[in-house]
This record gives sequence, structure tokens and C-alpha cells, in this order.
Amino acid sequence: MAISLGVLFGILTMLSWGISDFFAAKASRKAGVAKTAVWSQIISVSAFVAIFILFFDFPDISGADIILIAICSILGAIGILSLYKGFEVGTLSIISPIAASSAVVTVILSLAFLGEKITYLQGFGISLVIIGAILASFKLKDIAKLKLNKAATGVEYGIIAMLSFGVSFALIDILIENLGWFVPVFLIKSFGLILIVLFSFMMRKELSFPKNAKIFVIIIAILETIAFLSIGAGISYEYTAIVYSVASAFPAVTIILARIFFKETIELSNRIGVISVLAGLALLAI
Repeated sequence: MAISLGVLFGILTMLSWGISDFFAAKASRKAGVAKTAVWSQIISVSAFVAIFILFFDFPDISGADIILIAICSILGAIGILSLYKGFEVGTLSIISPIAASSAVVTVILSLAFLGEKITYLQGFGISLVIIGAILASFKLKDIAKLKLNKAATGVEYGIIAMLSFGVSFALIDILIENLGWFVPVFLIKSFGLILIVLFSFMMRKELSFPKNAKIFVIIIAILETIAFLSIGAGISYEYTAIVYSVASAFPAVTIILARIFFKETIELSNRIGVISVLAGLALLAI
């Protein structure tokens, strides 16, 4: 059983995003959403600039590509700000799996409009990964204890992140076909950073470097860079519907870390979720 490069890159993205979100939740609560988002993206984009200068040339970009890059940048910025805001005010075990459900949006758009065709076995594997990620993330007894108005605030931001990321990654597939795997991700992250900074200034957020969370911010930036490099490369080898579905299992990683470091118990539904993710990955590797 040989795993395709696309699936391997998807797994690397899953691990990177999963660990990154764990630290993003901690950083957002220590330093605030704006500082965490802006400085993690500044460091990440700086790494992208260095990689671009060393290894890539700038391709010819059409007007249609520029429009798609702008749309993806706006959606990406909205997604990041919404996700981090959700982490700040909501519950990690709820926000993370809702945001990761963006894979459902990406898969539907990819199959309906991008001409991607997957086998029934791959479709079943994708379903297992997405359902498993949600089951692995939710802790049922904690949800039962939450007050409705508290949960609603976090859910609102999670849904915005879900829709933004889902549409964005479906569109990125088109750009990768036209421009290669690196340049679209590089430009989207760069323009997204500009939008995040502008939004933060408009909202009069204080943006000094968060010294009280500097280690967290640096770790987030490194992992975000790895994640976006690997998902861009993965989509160039495999269908977006498959790669992004694998990557979307990242909440399972986030919550497992939260369980380990916060000494929380793992419920039966969480264990079933992890098994479902692994089974789905195994099916996609066939």
C-alpha cells in the first residue's frame, strides 16, 4: 500500500495545523487576536519571501488570476481573524471542528464545479476523515454544560471561518493549475497579511510585538508556513477534495494535545473519532 504524495502532504498539513491551533488558542488568550494573527503572519510571510527569492521565478499572471488571488486573500484573512477570535472568546473543542468542517465546503465545490472525480472508496475515506475529525474534537459532556449564549458566540466565528476557508481552498486549486503550487499560496498569504494589518488599524488594535506570547507566535508562524507549503504542494499532486479533507483532520491533533497537556479525559466519542480518521486515511492510501 503506497500513499500518494498528495495524501502525505495532506497529513503533514494536518499535523502542522493541528499543533498550530493549539498554540494559537494559547497565544490569542494571552496577547489578543490582532497581535497573534498579525505577527504570526508577518513571520510566516517573511519565510515565504525568502523561499521565493531563493528558489522561484515570478510567472505571468492574468487578470483573472489576480481577481482570484484577491478573493482568496480576502477570504483567508476573514478566516484567520474569525478563527483566532473564536479561540479567544469561545471553546477550543467547539471552534476547531467547526472550522475544519470547511473541508465539506471545499469537497462539494471541487466535485461540483472543478471537475474533480473521486471513487466511491475515496469518497467513503473522505467522509470517515471529516466525521472522525469532528468526533475526535468534541467532548460531549463539556458541550452539555455550556450556556447557549456562550456557545453561540464561538460558533458564529467558527462558521465564518469554515465558509471562508472552504471557498478559498476550492479556488486555490484553479490558481495552482495556472501558476504552479508555490506562487498562489505566497501571494495569497502576502495580500492576506496586508488585509489583516489594515483591518487591525481600522479597528484601532494595538499591534506591538507580543512579548508575553513570543514563543507561541514564532511556533505558530513556523507551523503555518509548513502547512501552507505542504497543502500547496499536495494539491499539485492530488485532487483538492482529497488533500484538503486529509488536512481538515487537524482538530483531532489539536484536541489530543489539549487532552495531554491539560490532563483532560478522552471520551469514547473522541476515541471513535481518532479511529475513524485513521481508517479514512488508510482508505485514501489504497
